Amino acid sequence: MSFIPMEKQHFVIYLSIGLLSLSLLTECDKIQLVGPSRCSGRVEIFHRDRWGTVCDDQWSLANADVACRELDCGTALEAKKAAFFGEGKNEIWLDDVHCTGTEASILKCPHRPIGENNCGHSEDAGVICSDHVKAINGSNRCNGRVEVYHNGRWNRVCNMEWQKKEAEVMCREINCGTPAVQTEVPHFGEANILGGLKINCFGNESSLSQCTIQEVKENCVDATTLCTHSKPIRLMNGTNRCSGRVEVYHDGQWGTICDDRWGMQEAAVACREMNCGNALSVKYKAFFGIGQDQVWLDDVECTGHEKSIAECPHRGFGEHDCDHSEDAGVVCSETVKLSNGTDACSGRLEVYHDGRWGKMCNNNWGPEEAAVVCRELYCGTPKKILENFGESALRGFTSRCSGNVSSIAQCGIEDFTGRCEGVSLSCEGSPQVRLVNGTDRCSGRVEVLHDGQWGTVCDDEWDIKDAQVVCRAMDCGTAQTAKSGSFFGQGQGSIWLDDVRCFGNETTLLHCRHPTLGENNCGHAEDAGVVCSATIRLINGTGQCSGRVELHHAGRWSPAYYINWGMSEAEVVCRMMNCGDPVKVSGSFGRGKETRGYKIKCGGRESSLTQCNLRDYMRTSSDRVEEAGVECSGNVRLADGHSRCVGRVEFYDKGEWGTVCGDAWDVNDATVVCRQLGCGRAHKISTMADYGHGTGQTWIEQIECNGLESTLTQCPQRPFRDKTCNVTSVAGVLCTGALEVRLANGKDECSGRVEVRHGEEWSTVCDTEWTHSKAAEVCTHLECGDVVSAPIGAHFSQGNGSVVEASNSCFDNATSIKQCSLRGFRSSTCGHEKDAGAVCAAKIQLVGGAGQCSGRVEVHYKGQWGTVCDDEWEMPNADVVCKQLGCGHAVSAPASAHFGRGSGPIWLDNVNCNGEESALTQCQHPGFGENNCGHGEDAGVVCLGALQKPQITLSPGPEVNWGDRVDITCTVLTEHLGGTFVLKRTPGTFKMEKYSENEAATFSFPSVDFPQKGSYFCEYQKRMASQVINYPQGNIAELSVIVKLETPSISLTSPHAMVVYSPDKISIKEGNSFSVTCSIHSRYPGGYFYLTKSNMNSTEPKPAFGHTIFYLASFEFPAVKYEHQGDYQCVYGVNVSAESFCSVPSKSLQVTVIVASSSSVVTGVLVGLVLVLLVVVAGYLLWRRQWRISDTLVQFTNRFGGGIKQDADERSNGAYDGRARNTQVSEPAQSQVPDDKNVDVDNSVERVPEDLAGRVCYELEPLVLS
Repeated sequence: MSFIPMEKQHFVIYLSIGLLSLSLLTECDKIQLVGPSRCSGRVEIFHRDRWGTVCDDQWSLANADVACRELDCGTALEAKKAAFFGEGKNEIWLDDVHCTGTEASILKCPHRPIGENNCGHSEDAGVICSDHVKAINGSNRCNGRVEVYHNGRWNRVCNMEWQKKEAEVMCREINCGTPAVQTEVPHFGEANILGGLKINCFGNESSLSQCTIQEVKENCVDATTLCTHSKPIRLMNGTNRCSGRVEVYHDGQWGTICDDRWGMQEAAVACREMNCGNALSVKYKAFFGIGQDQVWLDDVECTGHEKSIAECPHRGFGEHDCDHSEDAGVVCSETVKLSNGTDACSGRLEVYHDGRWGKMCNNNWGPEEAAVVCRELYCGTPKKILENFGESALRGFTSRCSGNVSSIAQCGIEDFTGRCEGVSLSCEGSPQVRLVNGTDRCSGRVEVLHDGQWGTVCDDEWDIKDAQVVCRAMDCGTAQTAKSGSFFGQGQGSIWLDDVRCFGNETTLLHCRHPTLGENNCGHAEDAGVVCSATIRLINGTGQCSGRVELHHAGRWSPAYYINWGMSEAEVVCRMMNCGDPVKVSGSFGRGKETRGYKIKCGGRESSLTQCNLRDYMRTSSDRVEEAGVECSGNVRLADGHSRCVGRVEFYDKGEWGTVCGDAWDVNDATVVCRQLGCGRAHKISTMADYGHGTGQTWIEQIECNGLESTLTQCPQRPFRDKTCNVTSVAGVLCTGALEVRLANGKDECSGRVEVRHGEEWSTVCDTEWTHSKAAEVCTHLECGDVVSAPIGAHFSQGNGSVVEASNSCFDNATSIKQCSLRGFRSSTCGHEKDAGAVCAAKIQLVGGAGQCSGRVEVHYKGQWGTVCDDEWEMPNADVVCKQLGCGHAVSAPASAHFGRGSGPIWLDNVNCNGEESALTQCQHPGFGENNCGHGEDAGVVCLGALQKPQITLSPGPEVNWGDRVDITCTVLTEHLGGTFVLKRTPGTFKMEKYSENEAATFSFPSVDFPQKGSYFCEYQKRMASQVINYPQGNIAELSVIVKLETPSISLTSPHAMVVYSPDKISIKEGNSFSVTCSIHSRYPGGYFYLTKSNMNSTEPKPAFGHTIFYLASFEFPAVKYEHQGDYQCVYGVNVSAESFCSVPSKSLQVTVIVASSSSVVTGVLVGLVLVLLVVVAGYLLWRRQWRISDTLVQFTNRFGGGIKQDADERSNGAYDGRARNTQVSEPAQSQVPDDKNVDVDNSVERVPEDLAGRVCYELEPLVLS
């Protein structure tokens, strides 16, 4: 035995505590509230190193309660929707969150996969928590035992000095009105701690935290509260206190609840609120008689865990479409309930006696008493196995039953004062569901038991979630398919259920939402069925095709152990689960509770694990063997496309892959495939074998998805009824994940933030060079019609990831977009606040009318023409159609296929325009393809007549210099002269109007600036006596504002004889001095010159001086050194309207430095004298021309008596060289700013402001070194 020294023990303890704290911190750091206080705000989740929001779809008080508890913020007061606390940014991480209210974290609640949503930030969810106070163990959030957050923790409040003033403050703080008058103090349990808090208030405080709070050490009785806004309920006209018509108290009046969506979850909440036992049944159609006065609630949808009916989502008090013939009722157990169990038929037994609940002690408890309770709760017979569902602090009772009793209350119940060990009870449960006519016990037609009679279930709304409930209730593993169309034959007798809608986590089909039992509109040809996995299930995976393997063998579920577990075994599992091919095996899906399991060895061709070699294995507490897990490919894939997100649809079933018949293939089916593969949305479907016919069989069943399913297996499948499948028609799809460009975060896939793909990475596009024409290319590429606008400035919210430039080479046409997607886009320095967007509008046409301005409305979407349904089809809709087609105003909006029935898809329904939109698809509508219509409802329009688009011309042209005058003229050919021309620019809201009696109007910009660049178009309006005629929007004209800088000159000048000298190269002796002068003709003053050197990486700016249009600057070299040797060029930089521009460099001047020697001094002097004479002569000849040219002046100073040596070709350059003068458009240079740390500037030179244009022109070393 070895011992650890004390110091190391301390270290181990501290390290363990630190690691535990780290894990706690990580868990707690996954949620935050962004709002006015620590306990109210927009809910945000931390995932992948980024904070993101939660969508408000299905957002409820139960969800808010989990968030508040996770944040240690007490009870949820309100669950806020519609970005109540402002719109967030970045990702929307969670959607369709559906908490029961008991989870430890919002991330533990059921929800869509993280990052998958159909929301915008206008739907961000928020919460308001109670912050400092909460009511515990009450029937709802407005009553219970009081706890207060004090000194960093929650503590109970003692009832010493707890009076009306304190209760008033609390009720006000938690938005529950005022304290109710309590004729008797209800019992809300007791805190299991010693001491508590004593609180004294004046009564006018807004929070208990503002009252005087004093800690007390001695034991005390808990303070309780009951506030008036509790919205209490009552049960009327029943046989006892726990049955009857449900009524709720609101606004001083009792009212009933409509039975729409009324089910067992709602009944469970009502029974708990009434302090009754388990919910036994729900009642519909005013079973307990017709109520009076108001119908307060309708469409109530509880999870079953809320504290009161009023907390469940509903239409709103008084909002309903019912009458009292639909009053809802409930039957609860009056004297018995099972708590803390795994289902409604198991748990800790509690009984109601002498006005309060207590636990049943197992003294004198036997099989006869257990049978009475199970029978009373409609739960069959007691199970033989013993389970423990925990203890409670309630008082104890004993009971002994004899004779024929129907309720435990009929047995003798007595108080028990000794040590009481509570009874835990598990009942078998009634066989409420069975599977008939299947191939094994876990497949067949679904039948349910009601009123002692078996009946079938109609397949309306029948899907994989409903099948999951059936498979779980039958202990049959995982649901594989939901069958419809009496797949397992037609049943007999009643059809008990129709329109079943389960969440998937219910324990029985009768707990799912459904109409009244026996109410249906079906025949037995629509009987529903299921196929369950029977002998295998996957636990704790990311979907039904991954997880920990459990095998049903020898009458129980047991784990498969990760011992010699490989791809052969995984292949059998994936085949059994109908999940395609194995991808990988692992032991990373957690541990189950079972210790007894199997070691399994397969060959890979078996149809079931039970056919493999199974050997028992018992895991010990010290055993580190993991349980086996698999990840399968899934039962759908896309083949023969250019990426995994495009191709022929192949479906895996019965152990083989096959193609899907394309006869009934539609966009809903394709949407599910793309979602299942993680490929975004369906962009375009194919039914004509565009991706080949494939090999193997073709699945000829008709797949009928509604588009909301997460996998293709969840979609109903049924045989074709009136025809057989044409097997030459093969289903295919192009998902948005395979596109080179997409539009994100818009209302549909034809509007949104522009994102481009390179490989598997998506990037946003910078709006600096974004134009209307580039947005048009995106619209064309996506087959989304014409561009409407090109928004900038992250109009569709900021994206994430990298940002690329909107270069002309990549957005010139569809081919260039594809090429850049393959080779990569040019990276940009923009931030996401400059993300570019595009809004496209589908093309439309009018068919079947007298001309192009009347007929059936058809929309071109995804390469196919389709019609518009006439639901809500009004004149404003028709007006938009006429305007988009250039046909004036609408005269009428005919419905009911007035111009004949169309064919193909019905693209739009419930269109709602305000008349101001420029295109039909910009109006509000549910989405492309979303409709409930037939072609007998095709919409049409009759327009006033064809109108010409106004034309636009730019003068002097589409490209102008900054500061120039620009005239934009709008012209229209019309007989309606005397109208208003409107000039608009995109992006932005710019608009100018001008009335004209003629056919044209001119808009002028006297001095154009950069913000005025963009895409301009004209509109024309003519006001008549009874209407305004809006002409169609004119064509787009792009206006570019540029800065043109001349090419500067570089030259040398002698200081003694003013001689202009512009050589290409020159030699200078070391130690001599000279200066270089840069000059330019420019209309832009206030600039700086830079003298750049070839072998340096930064430069020093010099301010330019001069007047009118001629500017220059000199660079002095007082003592030439060898490091000054090199090629020099001049560059001119200037700031224009807060943007920086640089000229192209001048021609090069090559400077060679010659090392001087003492023996050549005399020779140098003589040569110098000769040169002086030559320079004087040359200078005289050039004297008269020096002020008329923009040259570089060079000064020679010979401090040491040395001359400047030149060869013959250098002297030939003494004349002015005009070859350097040219013109070039200069672009903003914003990416070449030199690092200040590398610049060593002579302090005698005037320092240049850091934001000057020249600073970004070149990154070269300074020439003048101190």
